[in-house]
Amino acid sequence: MSGWTDTPLSDDGRREAFLAAEALRREPAFAAVYASPLVRAVDTAAPICAALGLPLRIERGLREIFCGAVDGRSVEEVRARHPETWSRNLEERHEDFRWPEGESYRELRARCLRTLRALAARHPGQRVLLVTHAGFISQAFGWLAGLSCARWSSYRPANGSISRLLWGPGERRAAGFDERAHLAIPAPPRPTPPLPAG
Repeated sequence: MSGWTDTPLSDDGRREAFLAAEALRREPAFAAVYASPLVRAVDTAAPICAALGLPLRIERGLREIFCGAVDGRSVEEVRARHPETWSRNLEERHEDFRWPEGESYRELRARCLRTLRALAARHPGQRVLLVTHAGFISQAFGWLAGLSCARWSSYRPANGSISRLLWGPGERRAAGFDERAHLAIPAPPRPTPPLPAG
């Protein structure tokens, strides 16, 4: 349950961040790069910023949903300790659902839309890159599709994927979702570390 729990990227995550950076380097210029303050997003944004030659700007509104008292707990533990709450979440019908002491889906969607509107207003007519989380992305695309904010699994992207929104005056629509072609490219070879003596 890695909502606001600040876990670093795995080796796979670092590889995916590098591949995303290489793909984004070949695209038309971006005006800015924003990331959630969570370390996994910042670590994903670092090679992207290096590839694009842009500074990283932190935006708190891009964080994942806050899972409250269960944030950082294993899925197995949460299922065992909160079976009714777990089942209620899987129904995807309750917009005010929240984990104990956490953020509701209704609150997450409001934060997501508020953040997108603010960033669009800061960069009219420009391309902006956001490094964020599956929960944030699912709310943005769910809203565009007219889905309830409780439908958290309908637009759940893969780690390291690229999704695109057009968000301007009179036009708000999806332009690409969960693009993964860049992740099929093999990672560059790394030098073999020396074997331990003995």
